[in-house]
Amino acid sequence: MRELTFKGYLLSELQTLSGVKSTSLYTFSHIAEKNARLKDALCLYLVLFTEEKLLNRLVNKYSYLKAPCSKLSELNQTNIGSYLHRDDLSEYETIYKNYLYIRNQKAHDDKIKEMMYLRITETIKLKNITNYRIYTTLSLNPGNANAFLKNGDVSKVSLDTTRRILRFVNEY
Repeated sequence: MRELTFKGYLLSELQTLSGVKSTSLYTFSHIAEKNARLKDALCLYLVLFTEEKLLNRLVNKYSYLKAPCSKLSELNQTNIGSYLHRDDLSEYETIYKNYLYIRNQKAHDDKIKEMMYLRITETIKLKNITNYRIYTTLSLNPGNANAFLKNGDVSKVSLDTTRRILRFVNEY
């Protein structure tokens, strides 16, 4: 799976907030006039990922974009975290923090699954439960369940499945 980029995140936010599956910046600009959250995401996208010529055309056509885009004029891809930390840019910082949270969510989930794995293996040894009993009772894929239960491969099971296994071994 490809890693989520800020550009991809912003584009998906623009589509979600506008309710349009398009990638047209003109469409987003037309809709954003009445939607503040869409306008904020659009301004970030325009300043960071569009050519200056297109940015100028959009700002000239949609004058409400001029002030927020000029406020972000010093922003570039290398100073995002530090630049958006300013008090007057909190709405943009929120967008960036949401992106970071989503981008890092898999790593957080994996850490949780690793902690649950340790508890599961302790309980399995204590209660003498076989892997076969676990994956047949819970109707799990035997290969993925064994990879997780024997080797601790957290990529083979979802967080929900890990929770189900933990609940099962605790109640056994």
